[in-house]
Amino acid sequence: MLQEHEGWKQVQAAWAQYKEAVAAGGNPQALYQEMVWPHLLALWRVAPPVVPERMPFRASLHTLGTSPEATALAILGTGAREVYVLHTEESRRFLERLRQDTGVDIYPIEIGKSDVAAIYREVRRLLERYPEDPVALDVTSGTKAMSAGLAAAGFFFRRFFPKVKVVYVDNEDYDVALRRPRAGSERLIVLPDPHEVGGEVDWLFASELYGKEDFVGAAAYFQRLVGNTGNQAYTLYGMLAELYRAWRALDFKEAARKAESLLEALSRNVWLQHPLNRHFQRLRRQAELLQAARDLLATADLGNRQGVLAVAATLLYLSERYGKRGQTTLAALHAYRALELLLQERLRRFGRLAEAPRLSPEEAEALAAELGRILPGDEPPRVRERLGLLEVLAFLRVLGDPLLASLEVRALQGLAGVLKARNQALLVHGLQVPTEKQVEQVAALARRLLQDLQGEVGVQPDLEAIPLPR
Repeated sequence: MLQEHEGWKQVQAAWAQYKEAVAAGGNPQALYQEMVWPHLLALWRVAPPVVPERMPFRASLHTLGTSPEATALAILGTGAREVYVLHTEESRRFLERLRQDTGVDIYPIEIGKSDVAAIYREVRRLLERYPEDPVALDVTSGTKAMSAGLAAAGFFFRRFFPKVKVVYVDNEDYDVALRRPRAGSERLIVLPDPHEVGGEVDWLFASELYGKEDFVGAAAYFQRLVGNTGNQAYTLYGMLAELYRAWRALDFKEAARKAESLLEALSRNVWLQHPLNRHFQRLRRQAELLQAARDLLATADLGNRQGVLAVAATLLYLSERYGKRGQTTLAALHAYRALELLLQERLRRFGRLAEAPRLSPEEAEALAAELGRILPGDEPPRVRERLGLLEVLAFLRVLGDPLLASLEVRALQGLAGVLKARNQALLVHGLQVPTEKQVEQVAALARRLLQDLQGEVGVQPDLEAIPLPR
């Protein structure tokens, strides 16, 4: 313990003699520098008291005011290999004294006493120099603006440089009569940052990422919240984020599993008052949608109309999101696949499959004629054994599909060009990037088919993420 250290005992003896000398009429400041300060420096050089424990800092940055003693103790307490001091024109005169008291080289940085922007720049510069090393930011001395700016920078940059720490020198006993801390009661405090206490900041970060649909990042913050706070309620938010992460990745099996686990957890007595239980029925409907999609992918049964609805709706949802981000190639691929799946489901209603349509000679002839109307040219279209997307669309018109039969041939001719261009897309077989107009042509027809399927099935798919409580 510190009280057992010989240096601490010498400080206490010097403090007692100092008080007697001041009481006898001596100059408090001069006597302190002569009688107490050398012993206190000697103690901090070998056994600085640090709370909760001493850390090996690679560098330290200190604000310097007109009372340099606390800064000297902070420099000794951090024990950094490189020491930087933010000073003003007024406090510049104390730099040499800091060098003498601490015995270390100091890199001075002069700033204005209220120039917090300069502090932010210097902190960033230092942290970028040592991104993987522990760095201490000492806010003990300097003007209020300097201390506040350095603390704010430390807690903000902690998000990007996790090893930065904010520290300051405090004391456990203050002598009112002498108007200074009792020698030996000083401590270097390593402040816990907001991420480590209470979880409020991590909750804000998690909520921000969740709102931006960065569910991977949100889930990581929720997991850290459980570890930092011990509050298992955050586990359920993590499960929710993982659910949507899997859903947006088209991993319907994993998304359904996460949804089922979350519903089971919310049904337990311990979580009946959890905020997510306000959305229990909505979560259950989403789980049913995911289960239908999972079953469709597992069985490839196009008769699973709710599964087709779930997958197609998801594809169109993602296509729209990619389009808003300017990612037209991905938007086109998702919209195309949604249209293809919806057309295949409609063909299944007639008992036919695109890969084995079983065309009669009359149907083959009628399909060729319909393709000729949609794709006018010198050569008559060839009907293949396996029907592509455009052939499925034309064949459904031949079979009398009411929705597709109502479409004008001119509109289909424009769509045909877009569908043919799909094979030339960069992520398929070619080097072209689809335009927003082309994507919208495909998505528009897919939305009409989806809306019709919704009416048939009687389900309005809900794909939006459940909102987090504020």
